Amino acid sequence: MKRFSVVAVFVMFAGVAAFAQGKVDEGKAAYATYKCSTCHAIGGTGGKLAASLDGVATKLKAEEIKKWLTDTTAMEATLKTKPKMLMSANLKTKKITPAEFDALAAYLATLK
Repeated sequence: MKRFSVVAVFVMFAGVAAFAQGKVDEGKAAYATYKCSTCHAIGGTGGKLAASLDGVATKLKAEEIKKWLTDTTAMEATLKTKPKMLMSANLKTKKITPAEFDALAAYLATLK
């Protein structure tokens, strides 16, 4: 019985990890689909109109990353120096779903 419990827990965690990786992959795809690299760079690839996203997960908590995506105007108001292109203006032109925002946040949370 104990061996079954250990196997069941392992399978459960493997399933959660696979789900999480799937969400990250969806976020990476959304980053490409919505052309986020027009303004942002990751790993030296992308635009320079806004902040590089390298290490964003070490600078912001997960909920702050999510807020940057869902309440961009409020987050921009906290900046001392405004970027050349406001993210809030750009996001208004996109039809990003709540699930895609969740996936983008999951992807950005891996950028340490």
